This record gives sequence, C-alpha cells and structure tokens, in this order.
Amino acid sequence: MKAAMAGDLQKRYIDLKATLHACSAMDPRFKSLPFLTENERQEVYDGLIVEAARSMQPSESLWSVDEEGTANAHADDEGMASKEDEDAVDEGEQFMEGESSQGQHPPPRNPRPSCPLAALLGERYGGAARPKTNTQQDEAQEQMTRYKEADLLEVKEDPLVWWKEHQYQYPLLSRLVKRYLCVPGTSVSSERVFSTGGDIITAQRSALLPEHVDQILFLNKNLKTM
Repeated sequence: MKAAMAGDLQKRYIDLKATLHACSAMDPRFKSLPFLTENERQEVYDGLIVEAARSMQPSESLWSVDEEGTANAHADDEGMASKEDEDAVDEGEQFMEGESSQGQHPPPRNPRPSCPLAALLGERYGGAARPKTNTQQDEAQEQMTRYKEADLLEVKEDPLVWWKEHQYQYPLLSRLVKRYLCVPGTSVSSERVFSTGGDIITAQRSALLPEHVDQILFLNKNLKTM
C-alpha cells in the first residue's frame, strides 16, 4: 500500500517539487527539510533568498511624496523670510568687515598633504574604510539565517499564527509566506464544489443562469460559515 501511494504521489507532484520544497521551508514546523539532502536543502534556501530579495522593490523617497505640496505650503513663509535673510547677510558682512579692520586674520588654509600620491588619488584610496551598506540580498540572507536558527514549531501549532507574530522580524521572508502558504494542501475542497454544482444543475433546473448558479454555490459553501 505504501509503494502504491508513493508511486501515485510521484506522478502527481513530479512538476511541483520545487514549489512543495519552498512551501515546506517556509513552514516553521518543517523548515529543517529532513527529507532532503544537504545540497538540496541549501539549494532551496538559496532560491528563497534570491526570491525574497527580488520581492522587495526599492521604496520611493518619503520626501518626494509630498514635495510639491510642501513647497506650495511654505511658499509664503519663504517669501517672508527672504527679506530677513538678506538683511542678516548684510549685517554679517558688515560685522566681518569690522573685525577685519580691527586686525583679525582670515582662518588658516588647510595644510597640503605630505604625500603627493595621496594628493593625486584623493580620499577614495585613503582614510578610513567606508561603511558597508547592506543590500537586499544581504538582508534576505541575514533573515534566512536567523529563521533557520529559530526553534522549530510544534506540529500541532498553526504556522500562519507564528508568522503573524514574527512578520516584523522577517519582513522579506514574510512576503514569501503570503505567496506559498496560501496554497491549499489538497484539492478536496474544489472537488466538493464541483460535486455541489452537479447536485444543483439538474434536468429540472436547466433554466438557471450561470450567475445564479455562482450565487447558489457561494451561499451553499459560505452561509454555514457566516
């Protein structure tokens, strides 16, 4: 019986293995993927990392959203302040000229670099190293590492509830969860809809319009839930 079941599943899921492995990896109960080899597990994780990095589109600048409205809102304020700014500049120039006349010296110039090569290459090849900026790929890699290190969820627990509580800890991975864990694990529910449709559309009710059939099916499947 086990061999017959395995053979039937092999034929049904031969083209869905990648999707099924991704769904299992995003389920905190089965994320360790014990049914795969080490290389196959790493391949699944790497594919999810790339997909998670691509799912996050570059966000628009917050300043550009209301740039025009802000400019219009502050146009009057800028016009009123321009006169005050000009007066402040004139006063500042007079103050600097007064200090200069009292024997104040201008600030000293920056000293030249002692090495001509440093002056030629500039700051690009000198000074402290620039801080490394994390890309979306690095962020997805870091989230996947933390996700794999987290404790496994018990089989009786609901993975959707777990992801709802941890979606802000794994923002990129949570996007993939909404894509993969919404897939029904069985086709029984859809088969039942077809069976109900066959009970509704009979020879005695052949004059039903298609939209009425849809409404009857919807009520039949959802009225009890409501």
